[in-house]
Amino acid sequence: MGLAQSTLSEQGVPTPVEALASAGLIDEAITSYKISRLADDKNDGEITFGGLDDTKFDPSTLVTFDNAATNGFWEGAMDSVSVDGQDLGLQGRTAILDTGTTLIVAPDADAQAVHAAIPGAQSDGQGGFTIPCNTNASVALTFAGQAFAIDTRDLIFAQADNTGENCVSGISSGEIDGDTTWLVGDVFLKNAYFSTDVTKNTISLAKLV
Repeated sequence: MGLAQSTLSEQGVPTPVEALASAGLIDEAITSYKISRLADDKNDGEITFGGLDDTKFDPSTLVTFDNAATNGFWEGAMDSVSVDGQDLGLQGRTAILDTGTTLIVAPDADAQAVHAAIPGAQSDGQGGFTIPCNTNASVALTFAGQAFAIDTRDLIFAQADNTGENCVSGISSGEIDGDTTWLVGDVFLKNAYFSTDVTKNTISLAKLV
């Protein structure tokens, strides 16, 4: 079968899903992820090879879009970023979706814009930000016309000090690939069903149920 994407394997060998599909053990070279949240106490994370587990997501929210990366990563066009429903005007952005990354890393100007819209947020001067531990700000990323909100529990990454008032934001700043590329990790991906299709070279996201 033809595989549209160059493998990320350091050894230059097929990834597990590529090998399984080539051997005919699964119908399609699809890998799907449901990442559990410790605070939910459900231990219900899963990885599915060969398809999507439609018991984990709302099919009416499923969107599929092209993979823009050519280096083995999964990167898609990000329509918009909003805070509490306010569109921040960040157009022409792409996001590398990576289950192996914990935080969201945005270009500095974008990270500044996001936190400027969160009351009480402050820069630490080193690429990180603090936000009030009791914030109820809703940050959402939109792909293929579907907005996916980040649960506040994921936006609050850790305590910043021993006062209990300031917490480390799950969104930091850094240069990934110029000033329009975001690296989007589990802070976001815990909030969506995430699927990649090597053969079609597409990414799918849906809201969890």
